[in-house]
Amino acid sequence: MSDSSQQLSFDELVKQGHLEFDHNNFHQAADYFEMAYSQKQELDLNRILVGTLYEDQQYSLANVYLEDFIDDYLNSKELFKLALNILLKNQNFIYAHEMVNFADPRWHDEAFEQVERDEALSRSQMAATQKTLAQSFYHLSDGGFAKQRSRFESSFKLPLHEWWSGAKFLLLDPYISPLIRSSLIETAQKLRIDEKVDFYWIDKKIYQVTPSDLKELLLMDSYISLKKRLDQQLGADDPVASEMLTANLRMQTSLLYPKISTGIFETENWIDEMINQYNGATGISKMSDKQRAIFDQLDTLINQIVKSEHDEEKRASHN
Repeated sequence: MSDSSQQLSFDELVKQGHLEFDHNNFHQAADYFEMAYSQKQELDLNRILVGTLYEDQQYSLANVYLEDFIDDYLNSKELFKLALNILLKNQNFIYAHEMVNFADPRWHDEAFEQVERDEALSRSQMAATQKTLAQSFYHLSDGGFAKQRSRFESSFKLPLHEWWSGAKFLLLDPYISPLIRSSLIETAQKLRIDEKVDFYWIDKKIYQVTPSDLKELLLMDSYISLKKRLDQQLGADDPVASEMLTANLRMQTSLLYPKISTGIFETENWIDEMINQYNGATGISKMSDKQRAIFDQLDTLINQIVKSEHDEEKRASHN
């Protein structure tokens, strides 16, 4: 890409990208579209950029940009097929299964068969890679949160059968971060797995759940009630506080999922204490001792997660 290209306007970059694409110069076209996209992240341009990267066989980069608007790729069969092909080219089998589950039912059977074919090919043609991934996943508790999160994300390249076999074992591992355990359940919910499974919760007890019977976290009544209380108490005067406390609430409820109402049973007191904590006010909590213990437990867990992530960033910057 020449220096003069850096001076082109958004419209000029898009126009030049289309000219290159029309001449099957997909690599050059992708460069122009990518430069335009860096100026303006629009859905229509995203579709063009992702499609061009796919034509240029830049599957990994196409996957990165696909994630910006992935839900919108469910709106037509053509876009759905493009997204599914990209996920499968990157062996992102778990994301592929999730997408098939959320797609128009008319496309389900054909897409599901495509995913299963690619999983079978991966088992036969990439057996060593799959074995390494599986071993890493099954030993996920070796290391701190950052390492566990990395292994959890890598596990999405396992076929569904192997992923679920490992997940069921890990849900009972007390040494795994509660956030990873709840993420396993959230993923199983998206995969609509219709099987009763045991899981270890933050109170160190074993419970059972059928993932397909669950709602996703943000649609659970308990989360909705908490978020409503937070919005009512904050109003619209402090968007920064709203953003930070909403993120904190999401983290707290993620750690408790799927037993949010068991962990937070004093909705008003919980939200009031979150706001008090944010404002630096102490000694005015109305929580019961039992509720306070859970609040403090989650606070400690979140601090441990944040510290682990910061430590990992430091190590990465020194390498």
